[in-house]
Amino acid sequence: MQTFVLYASMNGHTEVLATAVADGARKVEGMDVVLSSVEDIDPDSLKEATAIIWGSSGYFGEPNPKMSNFLSKLGGLWFSGALQGKIGGVFATTSTQHGGVENICRALQTPMQHHGMIFVSNTGPLDDNRVKYGNPYGATAVIPVEESKDAPLNKPVEGEMKIAEDYGRLVAEIATKLSK
Repeated sequence: MQTFVLYASMNGHTEVLATAVADGARKVEGMDVVLSSVEDIDPDSLKEATAIIWGSSGYFGEPNPKMSNFLSKLGGLWFSGALQGKIGGVFATTSTQHGGVENICRALQTPMQHHGMIFVSNTGPLDDNRVKYGNPYGATAVIPVEESKDAPLNKPVEGEMKIAEDYGRLVAEIATKLSK
């Protein structure tokens, strides 16, 4: 079984969140995890996936151009029905609190619905992290952009990373259960 964790990152922030999602999926016994930028993946390789979790940084409240370009390459998979029944999840980052992170997640779910995928909501117990950082649409993080190119990369806070890891594990667990 394979879980693909695919990210479209403009400045590295979304890639960091993707690693947490992938780390969670790796915790599921028997799950092979492919972590890749959407720029480096052949869409046809998704035919082999049991689960697909894709994420993007925001661009005015929508997925960034790299993700939009990737999604535009999935027409052949849609036409053949190759992704129907696969388990899906999404994640997103923005640089401001009101940058549209929930909207980005919902926008990333729409192609999954068109492909006939089964979307996994990001729900769980209402602990402190989930109350502060969680939402049902996917794993999310608000990460300020660095003030200069020489500054160290800003990263998601520990609570956002924990929720992302838990979500990756949840999606992979459901994929495992439904593939039996």
